[in-house]
Amino acid sequence: MTKKIIWALSSGLLAGGVSYAYGEMIESQLMEDYSNVVPTLAIFISCTIATILATFGHYLAIKVLPKIGEFIFAFLFAGLSTASLIGVLGFTFTDGSNEMHQFIFYGYAMPMHFFPFLAWYVFKPIFEKD
Repeated sequence: MTKKIIWALSSGLLAGGVSYAYGEMIESQLMEDYSNVVPTLAIFISCTIATILATFGHYLAIKVLPKIGEFIFAFLFAGLSTASLIGVLGFTFTDGSNEMHQFIFYGYAMPMHFFPFLAWYVFKPIFEKD
């Protein structure tokens, strides 16, 4: 169980770090500042919570459905990561920003929703041996 906790936390920190670096790169390239909309702490917390829930879900899927649990889990994790984009698409700026500013925000926030999925699977071979 300790390995699973370390797996969840390390993949969450990796996802948070990559999200933060990606966000900083986009902000510096486009000279935009989204820190008031998406605080750094919120990025790390959401990535860590996502990977903790993923690790717990993976454990349950493997225990309940040993033959197809891995596929069901991967399908659900990818699907939930994609479904979380609804929150980004539903976000609108209230300060009178123009439409282009809204589209730039989509490019800023949408890729970050897949970083926990990717980080979790990057660490999977280290923490789970067949």
